[in-house]
Amino acid sequence: MSLAAAQGEGESTAWNRAFIALCLVCLLSGFLSAPFMALFPVYVEADLGRMPLFTANLRALMLMLGGFSALVGGRLCDLLGLKRTLMVGLAGGILNGFVFHSSSPWALFLLVFLIGFTTGPWTTAGQSYLISSVRAGQLGMGGAFYFLSGNLGNALGSLITGVLKETWSYQQLGTLMSAGMAGVCLLALWLLPSTTAARSQEGLALRAVYLPLLRQNTVRLLIGLRLFINSFWGMATLLLPLLVYRVSHSESMPAYYASVSLAVAAAGQLLIGVLRDRYGRLWPLLICGAGYALCGLGVGLYWESLPALFVFGTGLTATAWAISTLVPSLINEVAGPQEKSRLVGLLHLVWSTAMVAGSLLGGTLVEIDPGLPFLGGALLAAGGTFCAWLLCRRLDRKEQ
Repeated sequence: MSLAAAQGEGESTAWNRAFIALCLVCLLSGFLSAPFMALFPVYVEADLGRMPLFTANLRALMLMLGGFSALVGGRLCDLLGLKRTLMVGLAGGILNGFVFHSSSPWALFLLVFLIGFTTGPWTTAGQSYLISSVRAGQLGMGGAFYFLSGNLGNALGSLITGVLKETWSYQQLGTLMSAGMAGVCLLALWLLPSTTAARSQEGLALRAVYLPLLRQNTVRLLIGLRLFINSFWGMATLLLPLLVYRVSHSESMPAYYASVSLAVAAAGQLLIGVLRDRYGRLWPLLICGAGYALCGLGVGLYWESLPALFVFGTGLTATAWAISTLVPSLINEVAGPQEKSRLVGLLHLVWSTAMVAGSLLGGTLVEIDPGLPFLGGALLAAGGTFCAWLLCRRLDRKEQ
């Protein structure tokens, strides 16, 4: 059965060509983007001498553009097909390395603008490939391997980054990143199967295709889950590398921290995927939500200790990614056959909005007290867990 058919019926096997190729591309992309993820806040503070709020503003711009372009990307998946949409997003990864060659605020602004605009199509098409190429009953493990591929690549890339940063400059790392991503784009163009685009005379018609989704109660609860969970994650991803750097006084330590936390998160994703496919959605979601809140409290109370930052920060990363692993299966259950790519795009807009709000809030609160963002984040995690419980109840009623 073709991928296009699987997109409508969800009857493809878990290990077809599309899924394996997608995971390989995610692995390589995660590996080559690791220096940007791990060291961008440190580069801005240590080399450019800018405050965390400056980094937060750049991240906010990138995330806002990524959110808007995800709405467009969800529609482009319908009109152009998944492969073309994904290639648009993947090509933007080449620009990540140019960031480390830029010291001008305006050059950074332009690069972040372009990178942000391409993240939406990459995320939307990637998760749509996942949902369309894996059976509904295997989406727990399918989602785990999909996100694991990116996280494993990030973990390995962060480890290599930590080693190379001892002797390499930021500019040398940036050159390696851009050249490598160009190769990944060519590999994806060769390996990923093409998909059938829908025939439509309406163009993008964003209002017409997204308003019906927003009227559904289950969609609104899924939005609430993403909004609460990722508002906290926006603060955490900005502040944890900075806190590790400040406490350890080492520019390479944040890269080692990222490697450890993402490696543990990878194991957690596999575990939560197995639990989801075997026991359903409710308990894995509730366990991850509770762990997310508790780890936030741990960082908030013990942020001055480097071991505590590693332990609780790693737990925070693992539970956050475990929740993300469960989202594709929730999308598959909530959305209709023709709505899945659109719901992926809508939820990425919510994710981006939450990450922007969290980054800006975290960049402000950390200057008041470094533990304050994490104590507030624990409350946000509790709100997201409550939305998850309500969503599972509604889906159970729908199935009865």
